[in-house]
Amino acid sequence: MKKVLLSGFKGDAAGRHYNQILLEMAEKGKIELICTDFGQPKNVLDKPPVEEIERLIKSRKVRYLDLENPADYQDYKNLSDIDVVFIITPDITHCQVAKDFLGKAKRIFIEKPLDAILRNVRVLEDFPNVKKVVFGYDHYLAKSYYFQVKTDQWLKKEIIGELTEIEFRLLEPDVIPPHRIKALDRGMIYDFFPHGLAVVAAIPSPFAYPDTGILKRIKLNRVLVAKYRRCKITGTSFVKIDFEIPYKRKSIFCQAIIGKGVGKEFEKSLRIGGSKGEIFVDIQNYHYSIFDEKQKKIKEDTLLYNYEKAFLSAALDFEKSVGQIPGALPFEAAKEILYILDEARWRSEPRGKPPIYKVGTPAAEIIELIKKNL
Repeated sequence: MKKVLLSGFKGDAAGRHYNQILLEMAEKGKIELICTDFGQPKNVLDKPPVEEIERLIKSRKVRYLDLENPADYQDYKNLSDIDVVFIITPDITHCQVAKDFLGKAKRIFIEKPLDAILRNVRVLEDFPNVKKVVFGYDHYLAKSYYFQVKTDQWLKKEIIGELTEIEFRLLEPDVIPPHRIKALDRGMIYDFFPHGLAVVAAIPSPFAYPDTGILKRIKLNRVLVAKYRRCKITGTSFVKIDFEIPYKRKSIFCQAIIGKGVGKEFEKSLRIGGSKGEIFVDIQNYHYSIFDEKQKKIKEDTLLYNYEKAFLSAALDFEKSVGQIPGALPFEAAKEILYILDEARWRSEPRGKPPIYKVGTPAAEIIELIKKNL
């Protein structure tokens, strides 16, 4: 039975993507699960219900270590022989938590981004086997895993001709809820843009994840930012990033338009433009359509699967390489993404106070507002 540690058990991301599946595995005796966090075992999204969590802990089918408890903290420091560690703590702590398990765990997966601070990565780089042990993870990349495999085949067959441009949109009408303010404090460049960057850069890659060589040659052209009125985070809530990725000895224009409190409806899409057509992916509904140059639909399908279970199952299977684990990235690729995020934040315009938009304002109007303030 594999020993699994889930760090950040009480957090929002754990509640949405990890807890239910791992707790079910533990109850069925498939894994030995250790959960860690600070304070009582409450779950932000109440999934599964707190009562169910407490039942599993009391029955000793799941072990919970409260890091505010000195005895539990000592037990945490003494842990060893861990098969897989999943780190879903606040991003500023990612590398420090990973360091706690270097030499103690066979695999460590860090929820994007690799960390909130670039220099924190240095605590991992000196570990001799870091590339074989530490991996990044992005659930949007996991969502698009099987699509990325198909896209690679379509591009080789030139089903839409030569690749010309890519656009990623992740726009939500909702404002940031109180329980997410701390986690999203650094803004959309660090929270939403990694999704778009990973998904877009994976399209020309021969793998279902962005190749490190491609990430190293990405060129950022412009970063426009704004913030909705009375937004509680330090960072910005809207960002438009224009960038170029290398493909067949040329550069492909790409853009990511992402934000919270934008428009009236959710807009989560990926558009891949070609010289003879385009591929449009409705990420929200796992549906894609392929159009020819006259905008006639020539193919459509749904790519719906349990990407969370697929990721966790593959991550626990040591026969699977990183390329066979939906959403996983090699350590070096995850590090390159952090370099790009750092540059995007530095390049963001305007340099002073960002323009303020009213919640519900369409993305196009926000972009015009930013340009007027430059």
